[in-house]
Amino acid sequence: MPAMYKSDGTTTTSVLKNLPQWLTKRHVLFALALATSLLLLFSFNSWGPEVHLPHVTTGTADAQKSSSSNSDNGVLRPQCAGRDKVASLNLWDESQSKYLGLMDDKFTIAIQTYRRPDELNQTLHLLTDNVIPSLHEIVIVWNDLESTPPPNFVSAHGVGVRYRVSRRNSLNEKLFPDPEYKTKAILLSDDDVHYPPADLDFVFQTWRKYGRHRLTGAFARCVDTPRGPGSYQYSLCREKGRSEYALVLTGLAFAHIEVLDYFSSTDPLMTRLRTAIDEHFNCEDIALNFVSSMLSCEGPLEVHGMGLPVNTEPKSGISRKPGHAKLRNDCLRDFSDWFGYMPLQNTTERIVQGILAI
Repeated sequence: MPAMYKSDGTTTTSVLKNLPQWLTKRHVLFALALATSLLLLFSFNSWGPEVHLPHVTTGTADAQKSSSSNSDNGVLRPQCAGRDKVASLNLWDESQSKYLGLMDDKFTIAIQTYRRPDELNQTLHLLTDNVIPSLHEIVIVWNDLESTPPPNFVSAHGVGVRYRVSRRNSLNEKLFPDPEYKTKAILLSDDDVHYPPADLDFVFQTWRKYGRHRLTGAFARCVDTPRGPGSYQYSLCREKGRSEYALVLTGLAFAHIEVLDYFSSTDPLMTRLRTAIDEHFNCEDIALNFVSSMLSCEGPLEVHGMGLPVNTEPKSGISRKPGHAKLRNDCLRDFSDWFGYMPLQNTTERIVQGILAI
């Protein structure tokens, strides 16, 4: 057999020649093979918990690679090149380090409302009348500056409900990183939209495990390019057989507070986005998807529980106003121009609770 040199100058062959009579070469080789197998088995078991769900996507990074890393073996990953060129990385580092001490095993719901007491009360009753083990607090973002909100209270299940009067009537207020938040996970919500209460813990735990650096929500939306690159068109993803999407609506989506902090920062691009949102009173969800996908270098994640999410969508909603669709298309075009590239990424990932019987 070939001689293999060891660090002490001997070879495997010479060692085998000097074996005791009762110990044969076959015994040694068997022992070496067994030791190698045990070592490999230990290695697989050690790395096993780090494996994520298969990342079956179009145009996104491998799910087993950390979204916070911008290089593999020293080579810049192409999908992160835009972030490293466009983002203010010092501000992003500050946003990431600022909230390390917040709770990781609980979440906060931030519900924005403006003069829709019926919808708000219905949603609040559902959230406070049911036991939601991981829910820490509900914060009502009160955008009606001409009326006084109800007093804060604690539900029968010990969940605090706090009314926060907005600085102004702005869609940006829901995305504000409230200094009083105690959790890293913030479920952004409109007053007329909610998951079934029994599904909330599943969605939250799914966000913790697979989507904490991405927007993770109930309602996926698509971006088409009907006239080629740069001709972006917003759509509801209702084409038969379609599976990929690029956005999740912030009417019902989990976001990490560090993303909200960066979105609300002094970065000139973030300031420009917030100004455009106030001017149009629209597109805050598109803007946050742009920012989240830029920072994470991944697309969003659609998650459903056992039941369907509820969206009552009253006639007075923003999406019912004339010109809504054109404005969304304009936002896609303008934002991509401002970023200098298109950070949104198509993905086919979705996680649904339950068993698929075949």
